[in-house]
Amino acid sequence: MRAKVIVMPKAAVLDPQGSAVRDAMRHLGMPEVRSVRIGKYMEIEIEGQNGDLESRLHRLCRDLLSNPVIEDYALEKGEVANRKKTPNSESVREHGNQPPKSQPKPKRKSS
Repeated sequence: MRAKVIVMPKAAVLDPQGSAVRDAMRHLGMPEVRSVRIGKYMEIEIEGQNGDLESRLHRLCRDLLSNPVIEDYALEKGEVANRKKTPNSESVREHGNQPPKSQPKPKRKSS
């Protein structure tokens, strides 16, 4: 089984990271962007189907994966599915941008 967890700041909590991304998006030609909220997304693969699994997952989300004072979480359960992934390098090349090639570092001379 696969559990998906989405953790987001509560609506009443300021999101400075989201504000910074919103400002950058506007600066880069997207003035239509009104707000951005930054959160966390996790996929957890679980073996077995224990009867109290869901309550333990909720406890894990509340006690470890989120801070209940400032964050809300959503938990979705589903079956493990094979997903086709596109390598980042192909995606970058399609848009005409080449990823930077790593250069060997010059060796330092010892004193």
